[in-house]
Amino acid sequence: MGISCRTFKNPSNEKLIVYIGETLPPRIARVAKWSKRLDKFTTVLLCHKQGYVEKFSNPDIDNTILFRNEWHLKRLIKSIPAPYIIHAFAPKSKYPFIAKNAWKRTNPHIPFVVDYQDVFTVYYGTVPRYNWLKEELPCERACLSESDGIVANSLEPREGMKIWSIKKSGKRIFFPLYADNDYFLTKGIEQKIKQFSLDDLHLVYAGGVVGSHRDKVHYGATQFHWLIEYLTYQKIHFHIYPSPSVIKADYEEYEQISKNSEYFHFHSPVSQSKLPEELAKYHYGLMPFFRGLSGQSDLKYKYATTLKLFNYVESGVPILVGADVLYQSWIVERYSLGRAVAKEEDFKDVRKLINDIPYEEQVKKIMESREKLSLKKHTPRLLKFYESLQH
Repeated sequence: MGISCRTFKNPSNEKLIVYIGETLPPRIARVAKWSKRLDKFTTVLLCHKQGYVEKFSNPDIDNTILFRNEWHLKRLIKSIPAPYIIHAFAPKSKYPFIAKNAWKRTNPHIPFVVDYQDVFTVYYGTVPRYNWLKEELPCERACLSESDGIVANSLEPREGMKIWSIKKSGKRIFFPLYADNDYFLTKGIEQKIKQFSLDDLHLVYAGGVVGSHRDKVHYGATQFHWLIEYLTYQKIHFHIYPSPSVIKADYEEYEQISKNSEYFHFHSPVSQSKLPEELAKYHYGLMPFFRGLSGQSDLKYKYATTLKLFNYVESGVPILVGADVLYQSWIVERYSLGRAVAKEEDFKDVRKLINDIPYEEQVKKIMESREKLSLKKHTPRLLKFYESLQH
């Protein structure tokens, strides 16, 4: 729920972090929580009211203020005390760009960083094919070139800067999404290992899904009818937990398939705090992304990342990831989190795919790697980055 600036809370006059963006991703509240835990901050979230997803937030956001448009955002900015850092979030860059200019006009010394997981230029190139991109792409370029700092959640910002031929920019930090230590599950895992059977396999996917009515060129990577068919034929249970941001038009057909299937199960969206407990019920987490499924660019498949990888890590669930998502499959194999699957046809025989290493050993390797990939371990790097930007 949004609050008015008249009830703005900062009772201890702590350093202020303002998070600003159009569409709230789940990573922001996770970073806010660990930043507050490891240092003393008051946190403010400025988010467009149509892009705010309550299940992606948490109580560590002290002030949530929802704006309606550019002019409303500018009025709110005037009412907020000078922040220690402004941490903008993408992929949409229009409102971060507006916020940057508004704050810099009144106080040019406030550090402004922008946080990118997805970069539209890597998806679509520099020539806008859609009307909404005509406004977004120039703002993306400006944010990448003019911000005091770039928080790169993936390798995409670097590639975006190459595409735009940006030679000079602010400081950069590579800060993957990481796993949240608060959600590291151990309860029930030993029992699941003891009961593991190839005759009763349950696989799970958590994240975005789209319906078959969408253009396959752009959305084919998250249209899962092919996988439902493959797994049902093998009598393997397939569970989907859609992202809370998925709209009803995209999941209605999955609900219908689920009602008529013994092996496909479509669940209701859950919050980040409840997701690991749900995922831990299953044997493998899926990231079934392959080039042939959509027309997304090779750069996107090569450099993209997704939070679901770390949600699976939190849950102690081994991962099956498409080898075409190169960076993500590298993480999975580098830290023994699961295995890379060479091609989509390999999902036609899942039991053969997973049966060369005892399941207990697969789970053990994930449990041993979790701390290396945790927010508790890596957030101090982000806080030092903030400090390095202070004038």
